[in-house]
Amino acid sequence: MNTRWIAAPIIALTLVGGAAAQDEQPAARPAAAPKPEPKLIDPPAANATYSDEEIAKAAKMLTGMWITAAPVSQIEGDDSSNIVMTVGPALVAGHSDMLYCELAREDSVATPYRQFFYQIYRFKGQLRLRTYDVRSEQASQALMGMSMIPVMFPQTITASDMYPTIDIDLKATKNGYEGKSPAAYPDHRGGAVQMTSSIAFDGQTISVTDIGYGPEGDVAWEVGRDGGVEFKRDDSLVSVDYYDDRLIIVHFVEPEGEPIQDGDWMVIHYLGRLTDGTKFDASFDRGEPFRYKYPATNLVQGWNRGVEGMVKGSRRRVVIPPALGWGERAMGPIPPNSTVIFDVECVFIEKDTAGPAPTTEPAQPAAGGEGE
Repeated sequence: MNTRWIAAPIIALTLVGGAAAQDEQPAARPAAAPKPEPKLIDPPAANATYSDEEIAKAAKMLTGMWITAAPVSQIEGDDSSNIVMTVGPALVAGHSDMLYCELAREDSVATPYRQFFYQIYRFKGQLRLRTYDVRSEQASQALMGMSMIPVMFPQTITASDMYPTIDIDLKATKNGYEGKSPAAYPDHRGGAVQMTSSIAFDGQTISVTDIGYGPEGDVAWEVGRDGGVEFKRDDSLVSVDYYDDRLIIVHFVEPEGEPIQDGDWMVIHYLGRLTDGTKFDASFDRGEPFRYKYPATNLVQGWNRGVEGMVKGSRRRVVIPPALGWGERAMGPIPPNSTVIFDVECVFIEKDTAGPAPTTEPAQPAAGGEGE
């Protein structure tokens, strides 16, 4: 099979801090102390604020990672899959007591098919759960994956980026809360014109029932009518590594296999975006993966750290702070002091059979960097 490989025009840039060989230091100048190795740290506390203790209790019962106990069928179509739901605290300007939620198929947790918000508030003194859908594609991209790393929740999200969809009146049970929508709400899926919803949760399980009704009041579709679709807590589905230098690596898929070694050729697909959702580069758009010799001296430090130990089939999300990326430099569409996010998938690892490659100078930065 003939395959062409293309070099990445954005990420193939000089390492921040200077990867090129430097002049010899004068003998009288003491050598710089070696930098300490980055260390894994406990997950930083998310910026969660709640109006009262009961709202906080209900919110914490919903927060986490969940998977359906059995496959769920599509409303329109014959396909079915286990569904993963991730829920994390969210600070949204103009709203209080918010949680951000994502729904994804088990085989593609990194790319949710639905993004929405929960808000727990009081109506006539009683708890209500309100859902909001995301209004714009830009907000959707900025929010992607933030249910798993709420410490990175984008500050650009405001109340104008969402719209309310349904309310559920909650009441306390022995171990948690349950409730149902006080009225039917508009819907258009599968021939329905309206729908009702109910939920029950206790911190270990979440049970959801949605029913769509047609113009004559008949059931057009139903999800979990007999006892509800049950989600079970499983925080092991995705792992997140936090480092003391603010690098974050989200591990979606880590198959068994031989990890990348120095001198191997890495073949990788990637998508790069800013924290506001702006995409600045993607091999997926070109239809061809990026191939380079590992480790690369002309890629930013956060990239090399983020792909370390990958095997064929690994899928990760790497959050690179400015100090490990392009720092204070503007780099094409990347503004100065930008945190960048890369979704990466290792397509293949090639062993080098030709021996060591000749030493070359690292590539110079593209427009906006040094060397112009």
